Amino acid sequence: MTAVASQQPPNLPDHNLLGLDYHRPWPRPKVRGWVIDYHTHLFAHRHQQQWLRVNQHFGIDAFITMTPLEEAVAVARDLPGRVQFIAMPQWVDPSPHWVDNWLRRVEAFYNLGSRIVKFHVSPQTMVMRNYSLEHPGVQKVMKESIDRGMILMSHVGDPDTWYNGKYAADVAKFGTREQHYKIWEDQLKATRGHTWIGAHLGGNPEDPPRLQYLLDTYPDLYLDLSATRWMVREVSARRDVMREFIIKNADRLLWGSDQVSGDTREFDFLASRMWCHRKLWETAYIGPSPVLDPDLDQDKQPMLRGLALPDEVIQKIYRDNTVRVLGKYGVYFNEPPIE
Repeated sequence: MTAVASQQPPNLPDHNLLGLDYHRPWPRPKVRGWVIDYHTHLFAHRHQQQWLRVNQHFGIDAFITMTPLEEAVAVARDLPGRVQFIAMPQWVDPSPHWVDNWLRRVEAFYNLGSRIVKFHVSPQTMVMRNYSLEHPGVQKVMKESIDRGMILMSHVGDPDTWYNGKYAADVAKFGTREQHYKIWEDQLKATRGHTWIGAHLGGNPEDPPRLQYLLDTYPDLYLDLSATRWMVREVSARRDVMREFIIKNADRLLWGSDQVSGDTREFDFLASRMWCHRKLWETAYIGPSPVLDPDLDQDKQPMLRGLALPDEVIQKIYRDNTVRVLGKYGVYFNEPPIE
């Protein structure tokens, strides 16, 4: 081996470009009571052990998950009082009876205690499923969900990097952001008085003025802070503006990681997402992210710029808001009394 070769850095995985030891201890978040991850995807019961190890390591006590119905019963059995479910349809359902199938899943999730229904209407999902929030079948599911007393949740929009890239390349197929948000606003108007949660900072963290307008106009709307690479890139890019936005709207925001389990996603992969979230929201860290952002070139990777949110804001977004919003719909965790 030559001297030059021996100095080359080892090949590092996309989830640990900095060579971090994710097993190093972390202090618990400064939260009275349980820390609740509002937005997750525990896809299978067999992923649960690794998932719980990571949650425990980073001080996450309970979570709300979009687990497939076929896996949800086993997860609920193992974690009574620590997990709640978001009702969702099959990811791909080519059946002509997809509306009825979705309604049956809503009922099944409801019987498991779920009081949230997710409508995934990103541009590429609308193309894949050939529907938007305006579709009569989706409207039927929405009405059934409201009648059952379930929170409406949506994924509207996508990163600007996608709108300016693959979506812009075929606007006739994917549509525009303005078209998508016009459809969402029409539904927010039609469901006034009913709680609606917009995932991923309403799908537009790049535009804090839009988010402020939505929160000011629709008092029943809440936004979650989920996604890792997207939030690291766009929140960090406008660090001071987003910090002010979050503090101002601290009662209307729910923290979620958007953690996604998988057969090959071991401790370090899952830990990388939690590391980024806790650095982004809780600390004043300024430095590179350990997670590769595939939307940007290698030489243009984003800097993570921590917001160092005040303790009282962390208390609200990590716990209190989720407890309050779900409590309105009769959903509670088996949290010990707070001293």
